[in-house]
Amino acid sequence: MSVEKQQQSAVLAAMADGIGDLDFASAQWVAEAAAALAAAVARHARALEDLAAFTLCEVAHNPPARLHVGAKLAWHARFEGSTVRVSAGELAAEECDLKIEGDHSIMSNLARLQSQGRDPAVVAAAQARLTKLSKWQIHGTMPQHEVLGAVLRTLHDAMAVRTLPRFVFMTPEWVSSARHILTERATSAKYADGLKDVVYTFSEEFTETPAYAFPDGRHGGFWVQAKHGQIIVGAGPLPADMQPDALTKGPYSRVIAVGRTVEAALTDAEKEQKNAYVKTAFSAPSGERSPITQASPSGRGPMPKQLMRVFAVLHDELGKRTSGELPADYDASLDDAWAQPQAFDRDAAYDPSWVRYDAFDIYGNPRQSGA
Repeated sequence: MSVEKQQQSAVLAAMADGIGDLDFASAQWVAEAAAALAAAVARHARALEDLAAFTLCEVAHNPPARLHVGAKLAWHARFEGSTVRVSAGELAAEECDLKIEGDHSIMSNLARLQSQGRDPAVVAAAQARLTKLSKWQIHGTMPQHEVLGAVLRTLHDAMAVRTLPRFVFMTPEWVSSARHILTERATSAKYADGLKDVVYTFSEEFTETPAYAFPDGRHGGFWVQAKHGQIIVGAGPLPADMQPDALTKGPYSRVIAVGRTVEAALTDAEKEQKNAYVKTAFSAPSGERSPITQASPSGRGPMPKQLMRVFAVLHDELGKRTSGELPADYDASLDDAWAQPQAFDRDAAYDPSWVRYDAFDIYGNPRQSGA
C-alpha cells in the first residue's frame, strides 16, 4: 500500500460513520452542539462545580459560498461551574480564554474525527495530518480541569457524526462520500428493485490534476458500475479492462468550480454567473475540439432511468462536502480564463492562505519547491 493510501485510510478510519448532515459552525450545527454540550454538562454537574469561568471560541475561515455567510463562521461557549451558554458568532480574543482559528474545510474534517470506538493511534495520525494543512491562530490555553476535558470530548464525538466532511474534489476521500450516497440509495427499498436488471458503467475522469491533491500525478475522478442490483464505486480513472457506457473527461481546473456547486443554493445571479463560466471554460475556439468530452464508448447510450434516480441527488450532496480551494491558488501557471475565482463558487473574501497546500500535499507530506 502506498504512503498516500495509508494516510488516506487513517483519516477515513478515524472519522465517525456516515457523511454528516450539518455544516461545521453553522447556525443549526451550533444549536445541536448547544444541546449536546448542555446534556454533557448536566451529567457532570457536581464534578464541574469548581470550574472557574472559561470561554472557548472557534472561528472557521472560508466556509462554503452556498451558505452566503461571508468569510467566516464562528461559535463560542461560556462555562462557569456547572453551567454553560453556547452561541453562534465570534468573540474578540480578549473575551476568550481559548480562541482557535483555522480553515473551515480542515476544521470540518478534524471535527469529524471520533475518539470513542476508534484506534487512538489512527486518530492521532489523522489529527497530525490534518493539523498540518491549515494555518492556525490560537490565543490562550485550556484549563487543567479533567472533567471539562471529558465534557468537550463528549461534545466532539456527539457532533462528529453530524458534521459534513469537506474533501478535495475528485480525490479518493471525496469519492468515499459518493460511494456512501450511491450505495445507500441503491440498496434502499425505494430503488433496489428497479436496479435488479440494470447493467451500466459510468465514469468521470479529470486530467492535469494539481500536485497538492494528486502527488503521484494520477488523474482524478470516479467510476460506478451497476450490475444487477450491485453498485461498485471506485476512485480514479476506470480500470483499463472495463469499458464505460458513459464517460466524461476533461481538465480538472476547468471543472472544479462547477463540480462543487449546490444548485439548490444558487441565487438567480449566481446561476447566470455559472452559466457564463461554463461557456468560457467548457468550450473551445471555433474548429477546435472541446476540452470537456462526454461520450458513450460502449454505444449503450444514456444512463437508464432507474439508475438516474439513484444519481439524482449526487451532484448537490457532493458539492456540500467539497472543500473550497482552487488549483490556481497554488499554481500560478494556470490560464486566467478558468483560474480566476468565481463569485458563484467562492465568497470574495475567501483567503487561500488559510490552507497550506503551498507547503504540503493533502496527505501532509512536504511539497518540493515548485512541485
